[in-house]
Amino acid sequence: MITLKSCDKKFFVIEETVALQSKTLKRMMAGNENDEHIVVPLTTIKGNILAEVLDYCTKHAEVETSDEDKKIWDAQFVNFELDETNSQMLLDMFHAAKFLDIEGLMDLTREKASEWMPRKTPEENEAILRRIENHRQLND
Repeated sequence: MITLKSCDKKFFVIEETVALQSKTLKRMMAGNENDEHIVVPLTTIKGNILAEVLDYCTKHAEVETSDEDKKIWDAQFVNFELDETNSQMLLDMFHAAKFLDIEGLMDLTREKASEWMPRKTPEENEAILRRIENHRQLND
């Protein structure tokens, strides 16, 4: 078991299979094989965003779920209008996925952002998201 602590002090206890969806957490766990329980503070990720990220990781950790069913679930996961609130949530999810190195979720958030910025490639959208994130950090 591993416990994740969000920046707003919300705790999430997750199974190792869920944690392994994140390359960052996988690297952290590799150095702590003897620890029964690891607590990882995530000082830049809010609890509501971490909950969403963990929903994604939980679904993708399910070995009994087919790739096709995961694609359908992914489409439903990002099936929301990109208003101001949801755009911020998408940006926060992208930031969390990037920090935790969850490639599939990074791809999914980039694709969703392309609806917001329809004439851009996913890579161009990522660059825009990075600039927005950098601007946000300067203003926080």
